[in-house]
Amino acid sequence: MVKKLSQVNLFLPVEIILTLLLTYTLILILRNVLLTESDFIYPSKFYPWILVIPQIFMLLYSIKFLNNLRKLFKNVRLKNYLFAILLLLINLSFYLYYAEIVVFFSLEIMYLPNISKYILGEGIFIFINLFAICVWVPVIEEIFFRGVILRKLTESHGNFISIILSSFLFCVVHGDVGLLIPVFFSSISISILFVISKSLFPCIMLHSFQNFFVCIVATFA
Repeated sequence: MVKKLSQVNLFLPVEIILTLLLTYTLILILRNVLLTESDFIYPSKFYPWILVIPQIFMLLYSIKFLNNLRKLFKNVRLKNYLFAILLLLINLSFYLYYAEIVVFFSLEIMYLPNISKYILGEGIFIFINLFAICVWVPVIEEIFFRGVILRKLTESHGNFISIILSSFLFCVVHGDVGLLIPVFFSSISISILFVISKSLFPCIMLHSFQNFFVCIVATFA
């Protein structure tokens, strides 16, 4: 029994790392193959999908834990959504103050990345790309990082260490140096929400609204 448990503990991080490597390697390949320099100023209509479709690897891996994940979509309470709204305001305020601080001290390497105002495309693609960024991404990432990684870590490492480790991994895979601190902070807040609510729904809502806010700011900035 002990041997079996040790094998599970050993294989889990290996599986997770391989899944993330597959996901973000494919993203880099698609970006290098399909995008030109102009796409970073005037993105193509399908730009967001080049970034999010590879997350299918994360979804496929999460299906392995489907039976346990079902429970995380049942615990729905109003107070958890109110807490999510409070955390949304805190996270957005943190992003704002973070941006002002790094600009004030001219820490250029820590600047938040510029997002093209054309990130959503035009016409019908605005709604399609909003779905990709504000629905697809939050659902897949919350299932994978909170529903699988954080939940599995808490079984053996407790809440505090698990929240720190999973949030560190979450911010690192976002790739941009300027996003490390704000995404780490955001991930900690979403992870706390998950631990308290024991549900993925409020976490997905919080993640979704944050992404929506970024899209709106980028589009109308």
